[in-house]
Amino acid sequence: MSFGYQVLGFGSGGPGVSEWLEASGGVESTYTDTGVDYKAHVYLSDSTFVVSALGTDSDGDKVDYYVMGGGGGSAGHIVGGGGGGGGVVSASLSTTMTKATHPITVGAGAAAAYGSSVQGLDSVVFVGAPFEATGQGGGRGGASHSGPNSGSPGGCGGGSAQGPAQGGTPGTGNLGGDGGPSAQGSGGGGGGMAASASGYNGGDGETNAYDDNTYYYGGGGGGGGGIHGNASGGTGGAGGGGGGSWQQSGGPGAASNSAAINLGQSGSPGSGVRGGDAGDNTGGGAGGGAHPGSYGGTSGSGYAVVRYKVGP
Repeated sequence: MSFGYQVLGFGSGGPGVSEWLEASGGVESTYTDTGVDYKAHVYLSDSTFVVSALGTDSDGDKVDYYVMGGGGGSAGHIVGGGGGGGGVVSASLSTTMTKATHPITVGAGAAAAYGSSVQGLDSVVFVGAPFEATGQGGGRGGASHSGPNSGSPGGCGGGSAQGPAQGGTPGTGNLGGDGGPSAQGSGGGGGGMAASASGYNGGDGETNAYDDNTYYYGGGGGGGGGIHGNASGGTGGAGGGGGGSWQQSGGPGAASNSAAINLGQSGSPGSGVRGGDAGDNTGGGAGGGAHPGSYGGTSGSGYAVVRYKVGP
């Protein structure tokens, strides 16, 4: 005899219960990495990460994240140091989520500047209240004659227009390059996430394991070319860094052609031209401007990705 009852869900967690975290927000994709299925949420601007359900698996409430701050700006007028790459903070399946709406802020890059430039803005992901993950903005490049000569610290350090450069945040980014001994020398390159600047060339950025591509992020900008003595503009680091511009001797700095979500621009030759812009959403540093009367380039905005398992 049947009494019309139906028993569901014994041993399976009941109807509507999943082993894996369920969420929405950003640009979503699913892929397999070393035999494990993941879902990634990529953020190129301010938005939210909305967790609608937590999974029953031991990793069903945990996420990976990679957060990149905006790149540092650069200036010009005689010679500008390259901007530093944005800083990165990341973690692998170690952060326990809550079922909630989590705001995400993607840091802006810095606008082109003539005198003193500015640091890139931080990117912030609230991945599990009260936890907060912050990728620090890149340090600004120095400016000869019209602003501080030395670059500033940041996620990665900015290059100097003259003299010694500044370091990055300990444990995050790398040093910017030293500028030439006078306004006749090139500006130092900005530091990158994977390497310090090399003279007037920006340091390389790093790849990100969480978004199913081989893009580089957080390259430093190249320094601007000086007045005399074949003082060329510096090359931008892999990861969106802009190249330095050049006016009288040497040549302009090229942007890196290594894979990036958006490539930076090379510097230009000529009087009063800007340094090369960094690629959007790369956290790349801006290229420095050269003599005379030039501006630095614009730096790259930040980037964030949150990833979690959706299969064994």
